[in-house]
Amino acid sequence: MTVRRRTWVGLGIVASAVALLLLGLAGRHPAPDVNVARAYRQQIESWISTNGTVEPIHPFILRARLDTFVASVPVAEGQTVRKGQLLAVLDGSAALAQLAQARQNLLAARRQLQYAQAGGPPDVLAQLASDIAKTQASLDHLKSQNQALQTLVAEHAATRDELAQNQLQLKQTEASLQYLHQRKQDLARQAGFDAAQAQLQIEQAQARIRDLSEKVASTRVLSPLDGTVYALSVKAGDFVQIGQPVVSVADLRHVRVRAYVDEVDLGSLASGDYAQVQWDGLPGRMWKGAVERLPKQVVPYGHRRVGEALCSIDSLDQRLLPNTNVDIKIRVGQQTGALVVPRAAIRGQEGDHYVFLVVNGDRLRRQPVKVGLASSDRFEVLSGLTEGQQVALPSASILSDGMEIHPVEVR
Repeated sequence: MTVRRRTWVGLGIVASAVALLLLGLAGRHPAPDVNVARAYRQQIESWISTNGTVEPIHPFILRARLDTFVASVPVAEGQTVRKGQLLAVLDGSAALAQLAQARQNLLAARRQLQYAQAGGPPDVLAQLASDIAKTQASLDHLKSQNQALQTLVAEHAATRDELAQNQLQLKQTEASLQYLHQRKQDLARQAGFDAAQAQLQIEQAQARIRDLSEKVASTRVLSPLDGTVYALSVKAGDFVQIGQPVVSVADLRHVRVRAYVDEVDLGSLASGDYAQVQWDGLPGRMWKGAVERLPKQVVPYGHRRVGEALCSIDSLDQRLLPNTNVDIKIRVGQQTGALVVPRAAIRGQEGDHYVFLVVNGDRLRRQPVKVGLASSDRFEVLSGLTEGQQVALPSASILSDGMEIHPVEVR
């Protein structure tokens, strides 16, 4: 073969190889761009976010002590008040009239007791004593006359009819005297019963007076402490019944929030966990506190199942009013210098987490990891990664083990 011919054959082989290489490259897709992030160390905090209701720690609910109308309410809801300050006035005219009648009944009962202890009414006793004295005198006179008549009859100076008439009068007078003494005994026995009854009436009247006096006093509803009016249940002109709330007062410098924690989050909750409260009514304000009491049971709450945790909150400005709906965050964990990655990088389910680790600069490898605390945008990695390693974030392409990528680092 000539030199020229061998040269042309060599060029043809090279051209064919180049053509095959170009054909292969033309059928191959370029590696996709995938955002990646590095594992790094920082402080991480884990929070539970939910809603809650403000409650007073030591509420004073002042209730009506009688059925009546509300005369006036000189305070407003949310107003700071002093101990003894007038909060409401109820109409006490009916109670005052009943109190006056009860006092009259007490006087009458005491008078009855006095009469009973003396043996009976004075006029009756005086009349009875007078009748006994007169009858006794008549009896003594008839007895003396009877002795004289007996002597005269024996001397035939008087008739037996006169003696018989005297003896009849004598028997009648003795019977009258016996009746009067019996009446005196009956009156004494009756006085004993009357005394017991009068004593009972006195006790009943005194109890009635105490009760009505308290009711009359309660018509002026006074604050039992320095605090805040957090609920007004009535207005002037309303009719209230016994036991109905009128005004509610409490010291709102320290309140509680009943936090409705979802069942899945209850396991991470602990007594003393730091809490933050915010209220849409005062945007930008935040109140601090701590978990005071853990839930004892799970209860339905709308479409949720929750445990009701009580959180003590400092509200020195007294702006958090009871029965207000608020947002509450509870810090259930924190770690300084934790190895963290974005939440989006962690895949899998509970107990079986993994990431796509970038190896050799452009390859993905499925890497099992163990996670710890979780914040709103970060996961703590307890094992499976080291600081500085890159992990893939969600991409438009479906990621898989061994996949070639073009990493785009994000911060």
